[in-house]
Amino acid sequence: MGAWLGGAVLNILAVLGVVCIVLVVLSFVFTVSIIMFKTGSMSPTIPAGSASLVREIPAKDMKIGDIVTVDRGDKVLPVTHRITEIQHIDESTGAVTFEMKGDANAEKDPDPYTAETVRTVMFSVPGVAPILQQWRNPFLLGGITIVASLLVVWAFWPRRDEDDEDNLAEVARPRARSPRHAIALPMVLAMAVGGQVIPGPWFAEDALSVDADHSLSASSGAADDILRMRDFGDAEKMRNLSPGSSATWSVDVWADAPEPGDITVSIASGAGAEALADSLSIDVRECAMTEAEAPCPSGSKMLIRGMLLSELEPAVDDGLNLLEMDSYGSRRIEITATLAGDADVRAVAGATAGVRVLVEGLGDKVSTGPGDPGDPGDPGAPGDSGTDSDGTVEGAADGGSSGELPWTGIDGWQWILLAAFLLVVTGSAIVSRTRKARTS
Repeated sequence: MGAWLGGAVLNILAVLGVVCIVLVVLSFVFTVSIIMFKTGSMSPTIPAGSASLVREIPAKDMKIGDIVTVDRGDKVLPVTHRITEIQHIDESTGAVTFEMKGDANAEKDPDPYTAETVRTVMFSVPGVAPILQQWRNPFLLGGITIVASLLVVWAFWPRRDEDDEDNLAEVARPRARSPRHAIALPMVLAMAVGGQVIPGPWFAEDALSVDADHSLSASSGAADDILRMRDFGDAEKMRNLSPGSSATWSVDVWADAPEPGDITVSIASGAGAEALADSLSIDVRECAMTEAEAPCPSGSKMLIRGMLLSELEPAVDDGLNLLEMDSYGSRRIEITATLAGDADVRAVAGATAGVRVLVEGLGDKVSTGPGDPGDPGDPGAPGDSGTDSDGTVEGAADGGSSGELPWTGIDGWQWILLAAFLLVVTGSAIVSRTRKARTS
């Protein structure tokens, strides 16, 4: 019975391993990837929480009615909607200008898109995005790695219930296999580390963080169905902030509103080390938003000058109001953070001090912070339209977006490859243990 069960489990693991490897190969050959949807601008076709398999194609091959994902630049998240009109095709470059609309949206997207390639949605599976997001958890990956490692050790550990001659033989066998043992555990650990290529900023707190070499971490972007936010900054300068130097982070705010309304923009502090919050001051200016990611011109209105982060109200208390605007307007908020020249380098090294820009109006409430692409599970995170947010500042555990902006932070092939490797290791361990049981 034990041998039959071991063989059945081995066959299942082998099939799953082969499927995972095939999927990885197909993702490279046919440029297939996975995107995940947080909210339902494409409902009921693709409801919130769905995961979709998409394939890259030339833009000139798409047709009206297709659902495609369009990349909008490094600093702005992509959008996935249905094509409603193809306006122009440039035969020389292959660039196509077209319009799109979310199935659940009353109006089409405000501006046409132009792209040479798009990703067409092949199919979607509702409800699996939260499950896939959990697999990004480093504690889960670490736990799986430890279990696989222990399983390998258990499988190859000498049995002690044989006589002396068998014991000698069993001791000899592991020594003959020792090179395999020496490789197995490091490879499991290496794969677990290799799987961490993705998270980077996904697991970073919404903070300006100073690490051991006195650097400051950088930023990203966010958006929502109605309220929209996009942020950018000098990443290299942020990574090299030292006492007495400054770094600038800008946030664009606008709305895709079906009706007029008022929007309030605020700034707040987040979780962080007291030493850094007392040494980091901010200047805040506002100006007109432009397509180019450029600093506010000289003479722009100064909203805050030289305020310490420790003096800012926390996000849980909705922060400090910066300005109000109507739903048809747009503004650029420019925040310059300066580390005091007399800051205690040892005290601030490795510390973080959170800062957030919050936007509220038209029934939505969104926020973003440097290096914070959003947390689909956090009502106060960028791109979330939940009005029950308490503004609590939390680290972005997952890369998320919202509204028509699908979450595209996961490179599925890495996790599939990790799963395939763990399946192979587990299968090998079971085979080894089964063989030992038969010979004992």
